[in-house]
Amino acid sequence: MLLRGKFSTNHVFKRFMISFLFMLIIPIVLSSFTYYEAVQIVETQSREAKLYVLEQARDLLDKQWTDMDEAAIKLSYDSRLMGLFYLRKPLGNSPELFDIWNYYKDFHSSAITGSAFTNTFFVVLKNSDLVFSKVQMTDSSKTFYEDEFHYEGMSYEEWHALLFDKPHLRDMLPSRNVRVSGKETSGITYMTSLPLGTNQEIQAVVVFAMEDKDIMKLVGIDGTEGTDETAGQTFAILDDKGEIVTASADIPIPAKIRSATEQHGYIHATIEGEDHLFVYTRSAYNNLTYVVSLPIEQVMGKVNYIRTIALSVAAATLVVGTIISLWMANRHSKPWKDIVKVLKAFWGNDQPGSKQEQTERANEVDYLQTSITRLIDNNQSLQQMLQRQAETLKNVFIERLFKGEFEDRAQMHAMLVHAGLQMHGNGFVIAVLHIYKHNETLSAESLEELNILRAVIEGIIRDHLQERGYIHTMHENELAVLIRSDTVEKKAFVGDLDDLFLQINRDIKERYVIVPMIGIGSIYEDLLDVHYSYQEAKLAVTDSHAADSGKSAIGWYARMAKEQTGYYYPTEVEIRLMNVIKAGNATELAHILQHLYNENFLTRTLSAGMKQHLFSELQATELKLKEEMGHHVLVEETDADLGLNLSGAEPSLREIFLQFHHLCSSNERNKKSRNTHLLDKIVAYINDHFQDPNISLYAIASHFNLSESYLSQFFKEQSGETFSSYLEQLRISLACRLIAEGSLSIDNIAVQAGYNSTHSFRRAFKRTMGVSPSSYKDMQS
Repeated sequence: MLLRGKFSTNHVFKRFMISFLFMLIIPIVLSSFTYYEAVQIVETQSREAKLYVLEQARDLLDKQWTDMDEAAIKLSYDSRLMGLFYLRKPLGNSPELFDIWNYYKDFHSSAITGSAFTNTFFVVLKNSDLVFSKVQMTDSSKTFYEDEFHYEGMSYEEWHALLFDKPHLRDMLPSRNVRVSGKETSGITYMTSLPLGTNQEIQAVVVFAMEDKDIMKLVGIDGTEGTDETAGQTFAILDDKGEIVTASADIPIPAKIRSATEQHGYIHATIEGEDHLFVYTRSAYNNLTYVVSLPIEQVMGKVNYIRTIALSVAAATLVVGTIISLWMANRHSKPWKDIVKVLKAFWGNDQPGSKQEQTERANEVDYLQTSITRLIDNNQSLQQMLQRQAETLKNVFIERLFKGEFEDRAQMHAMLVHAGLQMHGNGFVIAVLHIYKHNETLSAESLEELNILRAVIEGIIRDHLQERGYIHTMHENELAVLIRSDTVEKKAFVGDLDDLFLQINRDIKERYVIVPMIGIGSIYEDLLDVHYSYQEAKLAVTDSHAADSGKSAIGWYARMAKEQTGYYYPTEVEIRLMNVIKAGNATELAHILQHLYNENFLTRTLSAGMKQHLFSELQATELKLKEEMGHHVLVEETDADLGLNLSGAEPSLREIFLQFHHLCSSNERNKKSRNTHLLDKIVAYINDHFQDPNISLYAIASHFNLSESYLSQFFKEQSGETFSSYLEQLRISLACRLIAEGSLSIDNIAVQAGYNSTHSFRRAFKRTMGVSPSSYKDMQS
């Protein structure tokens, strides 16, 4: 009997001991697996993230180089500029001065609106010594060099020789210190001689300058100190000979990168005793190499943290868990109901996070409960992070909406859905609220108080607004409020708005003894037109400042005393009108023309002279369009329905609007015909070559003699999806068919589908199908 009892006791001890030790092994294995996986994942993701940023910067700069080259080519074929090549200085009072000024007027307009002229840009003529720039025209290149654009340590004679001693074709001068309009900076210079061609005598030089700080911002390096994410990182651009064009810091570039032939890659190198990771990518447009380096310690910082946690958990688990296991094994009479209790708590039978009654001694159950609680806390933190990102996306959408940056309704609705916003209503209006007047001086302390006050005022507005709109901070002193209405009657909506802002003003005044200035724009039925209301609200709040009546701090744009002597046709509207017509967007054209008519003939009362000036401006726009389009559109239907409400409009205005309509329609027909034919050829080419792993946007653009950026935008507009998405769908569809056949391995299928690596294929497959290739294969079997 004694032997039997002893055997029974030992058997029970072993049974419990094995069970508890098995539970003890689980967190140790998970910690080890987490650490070793993190080592691989963190470095891979860091490389890919940096490569992605580099490729984005490369594409943006390639677009800039392309625009600069296209601008230089356009200037080289400009007959008016070519006519000025052979003028000799001094010009004095020569009759050519009128031609020069007339040309500079058009040159200045092109430089302001063209995408290639966003940086410092000028043209120097050799014989006449004329200089055309975005800001001025001068007849002395020496004066221009000394006052507007001056290289540190380079005399005028050296600069002049640099420009004209030899021809330039997309020549790039490495970064050096330069003074631009009195401001000291540094940057890259990009030069092309005119006329184009090495055998041509140089008559002029087109010069573009890009500041280093603008280039560094593309990769997230802005030269400031103290940011954890960019500390120790450097960025450099190398030319096709491996020489540095510009760099954020003086750091050696490994020779392997200078001589690399791959499109992109990475290497490890030791710099001053510290291991660095170098990631690089090469531009197929001009063979420039973009390099970013960062200390390995920075890359692996998260891994080290995970390792510390894993080792700590493992050590604590081994020590404490072994003791508890022994103690629990000795307490073999303790029923299994403790574990069942924990499982019930996990599945919700007990309240989540509730603290169980303390037992006399600690056990693994407490450890498991702590682990589950920690997992729940982590999940809540993740949800909060996602919520903050959603708020950021909403703010971006609202700011673009207020500023009128959406090209059309399709683009606006796409981002509206992506941001998860609901903006349905029969009318929309924007109100602008200024906490203080513009002429009040704000000190640093006042700015801090203003931030607090603005947050409190936002809360008051939100309480009154509830679910009827959105609040957005445009400036430190300016809040913009978008309000929607479900009522059809505008009068009722206006009355609601008056009551709403009177209550808001009263509450703010009672609580904080200030009266904010409020301007309210007009009500628009279309959400895309709400940016007009924002501009009107800004005018209304400015008018409220000027009135300073002391009685009412709320101003309606519709109730303002407007000047009736001037017509409405700002440059921004003309530019948008021309762009819409050239794009063949008839819907947006109708909106713009209706807005022009309403502002000039319904809101204002124009004199006969002002009407004639307005008609002349509109006719000038028509002539510009016809000249740029290279043809004249014949009006076949003079009584065509424009879809506009032009009651009482003069025949001259109708005729001009009709010309705009036919120009737009002609562009739309031509564009659709050309685009359909081109899209068919591009899709056919992709379908024939999608299994080639080297196929890319650049390769297809080269095949069809198009730029990468244009092809990307064209394909998305015409097909409704991006090039990469379409290519991925073709490849994954083929992969699914091959998996279903079951004759090839996953590695072979990846090659057949056109992927360079199995890892890339697995990620793409899971992103598209929602499961891994192996799981999909199991589902098919």
